[in-house]
Amino acid sequence: MGNQGGKEKDDKGDHLSREQLEDIHRLALNEISDMFKWFKKEAPTSVITKAEFKGVLQRMGVEDPFLQDLIFKVFDGTKTGCIRFPEFVLALSIITRGTPDEKLEFAFQMYDLDDKGHITREDMNKIMTSFLNLVGGDVVTFSGKKFESVEQLADAFFEQMDSMGDGKITIEEYKEGAIRNPDIVIGLGLSELRN
Repeated sequence: MGNQGGKEKDDKGDHLSREQLEDIHRLALNEISDMFKWFKKEAPTSVITKAEFKGVLQRMGVEDPFLQDLIFKVFDGTKTGCIRFPEFVLALSIITRGTPDEKLEFAFQMYDLDDKGHITREDMNKIMTSFLNLVGGDVVTFSGKKFESVEQLADAFFEQMDSMGDGKITIEEYKEGAIRNPDIVIGLGLSELRN
């Protein structure tokens, strides 16, 4: 509410100052400006609806509606059913320049299908099937491990991550397991964690 630290922000989070965007998102002003131009072109009303976002993803080759929903979910940080420019910039900045912790939290939010704070084996099977459908080909990890099926890959991933053995992967388990998994380190661009 009101003016926090001399920076204006409205109640919906529609407006952040340039300084806030640059500080929070580690992007140069010219990058933010380019993003804003693209955003205004795609969303002249200042919001991108779920249907519009899915259309953008489809033009980028992401045709699976389930995967489109997962990606929309993490871009719609305020859970309003549409994406405003600050949310858009935040998501892109995390993907491209986020810290390892931010990238892991971003991925976890996408994989936590029902927003209950954990990932189930069923969630992991759905997600990995969707990703495999996107890229096609054999079930092979970034590190070259081959699996007979998506279920086998999801099971191996789940076994490594579910350190409590309770059938759920929490954010803490995900972060701990992810930094030991070369495929996640490579997949999320966490090169600073590689030795």
